[in-house]
Amino acid sequence: MKNCILSLLLILSYSTSFSQTTVQGGIYNNTTWTLANSPYTITGPVVVFPGKTLTIEPGVQLLINNQASNTIYIEARGTINCIGTSQLPIKIRTLYDTTNVGWQGFVCTNSQGGVINSNYFDIANAYFPFGYESVPNSLNYTNCKFRHCNQAITVGTNVILNNCQLINNEVGIYGWTYFTLNNCLFKDNTTSIYAYASAFVMSNCEFIDNQIGVAFQANAVDSIVIHDCEFLNNELALNYPNNGKVYNCLFSDNTSALKAANDCEIYNNQFINNELALEATVKAEIHNNQINNNLGGVLISNVVNVQESPSIYDNEICNNSNYSVNNNTNMNYSLLENCFCGLDSSAIELSIIDGYDDISKGLINYDVYDVTCSNITKTVLKFSDQGPASSDELASLSSIQVFPNPFQNEITIQSNSKINHLQLFSLEGRLILELKNLDTTIQMLNFQELEKGIYTLIINQSIFKQLNN
Repeated sequence: MKNCILSLLLILSYSTSFSQTTVQGGIYNNTTWTLANSPYTITGPVVVFPGKTLTIEPGVQLLINNQASNTIYIEARGTINCIGTSQLPIKIRTLYDTTNVGWQGFVCTNSQGGVINSNYFDIANAYFPFGYESVPNSLNYTNCKFRHCNQAITVGTNVILNNCQLINNEVGIYGWTYFTLNNCLFKDNTTSIYAYASAFVMSNCEFIDNQIGVAFQANAVDSIVIHDCEFLNNELALNYPNNGKVYNCLFSDNTSALKAANDCEIYNNQFINNELALEATVKAEIHNNQINNNLGGVLISNVVNVQESPSIYDNEICNNSNYSVNNNTNMNYSLLENCFCGLDSSAIELSIIDGYDDISKGLINYDVYDVTCSNITKTVLKFSDQGPASSDELASLSSIQVFPNPFQNEITIQSNSKINHLQLFSLEGRLILELKNLDTTIQMLNFQELEKGIYTLIINQSIFKQLNN
């Protein structure tokens, strides 16, 4: 029995032994770093000279000894082949302080014929994991990981990522032109993607716990298409999507989920538990989304003329704490065919911030649905057309007095300027009373037979007051 135990211990000791190889300096002949001699400890800069090739076998581990210096790099003036497999990725990291940048990374000196072929790797702690004098026309990575780097990927013309992970980097992807991303994870980055995109296509990606998920810095020349992605617990999940589509995505627990949608179709998404769910700007088309249980639902902003107004329809906008819709422009919007999940228009009114709350803002028309969000029970019209409200006309609200309000039988309207046209609408949008060509500054109205309720008074076709009976 004792002999059997001794034999087992010897076998375990033998199986856990491994080789270690220390390297630095110039590579003047074709060289292979083998799995059998892994791990390789890099103690100083390594340079592959022109016309020579360094091949790093799948499964090899490179350990950067950054204790003495953080200026170590591996330079290709010749060719470096750093290609693992999905089962045997090449792993590269620092020996010390493995959560911070500790070496320069691979350097490709294109001007001397340098070439780096890389894929199926896990690289960490590099300032630029793969730095180029001139970035290749296409970077194509599959099953790769970039961790704790300063700027993980720099795009020159085209980048294609499949099943990659970018974790804890200062910047995940930075660059220009064409982006194609599938099934990737972006987590704990300061900025995951900082893009000047000519075209951008992304599907089935996750953005979790980043300060910034995706930030577009300019208008896309071709289009931006983002679908079937998840944005969870980011400070800013998606900024300035433009000239394209965002659909079938989940935005949850972000500080700002989707900001500055510009000339972009946003549809079939879920916005849940965000501080701000969605900001709609110039020519955005927002439809068939679920925008529920956020602090702020839809913010309309940065629109200066009615021709550039966003279209917002067929959304479910419910149970948002601070507001469902905040009109941060001076234009009117008919947000009909959106369900606010309430049968009481006065409760819905409390969730809408518009010219009733601040005369610098435009007004919002809306529908009231049944509990299934299937059938419209009433329509609330605060203005009679869909043109922009004049700032001067909105400002003149402060010079018009309507009293008493609430009223019983009579109201008095008193204005510093002439009153020419009066209209009274029910909460459902039915015209109750219309008076034209008044040419007066004081007008008394008698409503002895008017049913109790909430009414909209339109003065001179564009000045609005809400009345309660």
